[in-house]
Amino acid sequence: MRPSTIATLLLALFGAAANAHAGTRSGALAVDGIRGSIAARDCGQAVDRLKSGLKNGYPEVVLLAGSMYENGICVKRDWARAVSFYAQAHGAGEKEGAARIAAGYADPASGHDVAAALWWAWQTPGFRLNWCAVPQDARADPDRFVAALQAWPAARLAACNYVAGVLSTIAAEVKYPELAAAHGIGGDVTLRFLAGVPRIELQRGDAREYELVGWVSADTLRDRKTRRIGDGFETALSAVANRALQRYPHPGGMPADTLVQVKFSFGIEHQMAR
Repeated sequence: MRPSTIATLLLALFGAAANAHAGTRSGALAVDGIRGSIAARDCGQAVDRLKSGLKNGYPEVVLLAGSMYENGICVKRDWARAVSFYAQAHGAGEKEGAARIAAGYADPASGHDVAAALWWAWQTPGFRLNWCAVPQDARADPDRFVAALQAWPAARLAACNYVAGVLSTIAAEVKYPELAAAHGIGGDVTLRFLAGVPRIELQRGDAREYELVGWVSADTLRDRKTRRIGDGFETALSAVANRALQRYPHPGGMPADTLVQVKFSFGIEHQMAR
């Protein structure tokens, strides 16, 4: 199968306006505490706080635990434990969990399991590539999924593993720019992934202004009109995209016109404290 068809995907990311109770959720506060301990290089405190957050069952902390074990941050690097935490977080509604597992399994540094990488990539919201698809009835059955992949030629497996790794890394790591969230700004950015080259291009789309809740300073109202706020979406995507391209060796042999387009839509949601 020649993967030269343009595939257009949509990935929505939601932030919370800074003056709309963002960061007041128990799980988010627990994550902030753990990250603060890591930044202060107090691994003992970070691990204690991690254990407390896990005991309380915060999905955000479970996701962070996966990242800590994957990267060996204050704990011994352990990919198997990272996968367990990521899967648990995914089951609890943290969508990044599936993307992080897919990204890890696509990476030779983590063991390079193509079947696992593609299985988990298909569990993410944005990965819907026809030329990397298995029959519909195999997508919910791991054994049938693996059996379907065994019929693929090696070149197709390598190409799909590469694309899944790059897209999953971006989906897992891109964050809503804090400056844009604080100013109630949303926007769209189209990412054009020329996988055969390889190269990633970004095209800025429409920007949106959301209602600011509570007391709002005149500086905030003035600054939300400046270009630097809207540019934050492209900046955030560019940094992650470059890391994703560097993470995976290119398989070669992919047509130069292989193109995957992903539209990232950044929107604001108002979160209530809990």
